[in-house]
Amino acid sequence: MQAQHVLLAFKGDISQEILISVGDLLKEKLSGEDAQHRVAQKVFFIFIELAQNIYRYSSERAIIENKQIGTGVLVIRENSTHFTIFAGNMVTAEQALELKERCAAINQLGPEELKQAYKERLKQPREDGKIGGGVGLISIARKAGQPIDVQTTILDDRRTFVVISTQVNKE
Repeated sequence: MQAQHVLLAFKGDISQEILISVGDLLKEKLSGEDAQHRVAQKVFFIFIELAQNIYRYSSERAIIENKQIGTGVLVIRENSTHFTIFAGNMVTAEQALELKERCAAINQLGPEELKQAYKERLKQPREDGKIGGGVGLISIARKAGQPIDVQTTILDDRRTFVVISTQVNKE
């Protein structure tokens, strides 16, 4: 994994406890890197947002301590100019299409438009069945300052594996 410049890789069930443990490990690794504090904070924030998306929305579920949690993959790679944060998990075909459309719309917005979209989204009521406030992807785009990439692999008529990634420049 060092040849691929992988800073952190995790595959499995994402519970709150696991998220805290892996988050602590990431903080430790980032503090040992040459990353500026501000850059490290952005990487950490995006990692947590993507992990929470897996926890909440992965269609591959596990039950731990009577709680349903998501299963997925998280990877952070580093090279000389940037970090790349990846999150992958199973979703329905409808969720994959909606995710691609939302990210495409978000990627069209500039910094001020993202800020405005974030504020507007916070004012809106939560959609039925939604856990979060719907600002996670907008927040990721704002922190990264880069587009959000979404890649999908259709496994069958009900399941699609989706990978969300973005980059954080070191400068």
